[in-house]
Amino acid sequence: MRKKQIAVIDVGSSKITVIIGERGVNKTFLIKARKEYTYDGFADGEFFDEANLKRILFSAAEFIGGLIRKEDARVFVGVPGEFTKVYVKSSQISFSYKKRVTDADVDALFDAAFVSSSAKYSLINRSAIVYELDDYRRLANPIGATSEVLKGKLSFILCDNAFLNIFKNTLKAAGIEDVECVSSALAEVMYLIDPEARDRIVMLLDVGYITSTFSLVQGDGIIYQRSFSYGGGYITAALTQKFELDFALAEELKRKVNLSAVNGKDYELIALSDNSYHNSEEARLTVKDSLDVLCEEIEKCRENSGYNVPEYVPLLITGGGITYLRGAKEHIANRTGLNVDTVAPKVPLMDKPTESSALSLLDLTFTD
Repeated sequence: MRKKQIAVIDVGSSKITVIIGERGVNKTFLIKARKEYTYDGFADGEFFDEANLKRILFSAAEFIGGLIRKEDARVFVGVPGEFTKVYVKSSQISFSYKKRVTDADVDALFDAAFVSSSAKYSLINRSAIVYELDDYRRLANPIGATSEVLKGKLSFILCDNAFLNIFKNTLKAAGIEDVECVSSALAEVMYLIDPEARDRIVMLLDVGYITSTFSLVQGDGIIYQRSFSYGGGYITAALTQKFELDFALAEELKRKVNLSAVNGKDYELIALSDNSYHNSEEARLTVKDSLDVLCEEIEKCRENSGYNVPEYVPLLITGGGITYLRGAKEHIANRTGLNVDTVAPKVPLMDKPTESSALSLLDLTFTD
């Protein structure tokens, strides 16, 4: 029997990635095709060039249709944190007698907790932080357990309807009918982080090129999320201004900076492809100053969340914005006082933070 193939569209702040894959053995997956489109991106919940975005989506639909019949294609679109809101609700339902909890009971618990009445946002994901039974047992999965009462602390993710309209309507106009939007952040935490760690609490920071998203996670749900305008492109812009370089050369300079270098001297230079040379210590200080802006945003996220996260809980960083910068992780750790580590997919040849969002989406679609 032919394996089921699914297409995902990962919406980053500098590129859109289309992947077609199928489920492999032991919950792995096989990448059958992939294509990337660079574009202007987004900030503050709006795309810079909506017309070009729609052209890309038509091209993506043509790419998908060349490999999967459009009428058979099921496409999942990853929604960045910029376009989502997270709500945490408590819910409780009672039964007339002690019984085994079923899938229908869990659905009823979610339905009792939250009904979206917003004209601007629509529900795209709902998941449980924790369930509780009448004997006060707390469970990650209550199915099959016996109880007269089912309680839950539940997480709901809503998406901006403007985003949904652009992607669903454009892909439908291009011939793809079955389109579902899911939270990229939720996909990442479910795929990248072990259930044991999530049962306690997890801090995940996805740093992109223009925007970043900070998520607090517990169980299978996001309990707090905040997106803000900062990414690797801001560091490049700072180097562009400091050294009066064009953007491509500033990007090259950024990737050659080593923040872990000590005792920098004024005469140490970094050579670029245009045969120019630039002071390495000034470049390091410029990058560090830019990263300090990110550190301030991290502190805002922690303070605004209202959660007292234990000191031993690390800040996990993923995404393609800064994870390639040598010494960035250590600088953030020193500046914030947190234990900082990077996280990436555990897939041979694709075990890079830049792949986190796309592969997490693919895994979530097969899990669903």
